[in-house]
Amino acid sequence: MNDPVLFYGASAALACVLLLGALEKLKDLASFTSAVVAYDLLPARLASVFARTYAMVELAAGALLLIPGRQPMGAALALGVLAVATLGLACNLARGHRDIDCGCNGPLGRVPGAAHGGLSWWLVMRNGALALWAWPALASLSGQARALQWTDAAAVFGLAMTAVGLYFIANHLLASHLKLRNL
Repeated sequence: MNDPVLFYGASAALACVLLLGALEKLKDLASFTSAVVAYDLLPARLASVFARTYAMVELAAGALLLIPGRQPMGAALALGVLAVATLGLACNLARGHRDIDCGCNGPLGRVPGAAHGGLSWWLVMRNGALALWAWPALASLSGQARALQWTDAAAVFGLAMTAVGLYFIANHLLASHLKLRNL
């Protein structure tokens, strides 16, 4: 028997992270577009289209992860979004470009002491951890799973909020590490 609480908890946590990230990008699309340009992986004329499309796909992935029966599609989109972001990070790190805005629009976006922000291999590992949250939804619930009980809602909510809280704590610790590194 598979336990659906873990499945829904992981889906909800990843959905929260993706939805909040997408909304931050869409709220300040000009800054996100500037981050895309700074990555120097696309022609500048495509940066705006890419930025808008990326944020919309991230938004769609988060929304689909919350819709029963659509989680596998949302997980596939989430893995795509994470793969694109991680590839961009890894390419710039390999080229030695660390002092650019990561494009996350979170606490890592602007690190004092760096030119604009700070890229690190920790961001690559963070994205890998987020990708692990997508696997239960991508695999879906194969086989027989017990039916959700009304009390499971509290467990799903608690699991999702704990995971999201840990994600934001890790981001703030990483931002603090980057600030200290640049002192």
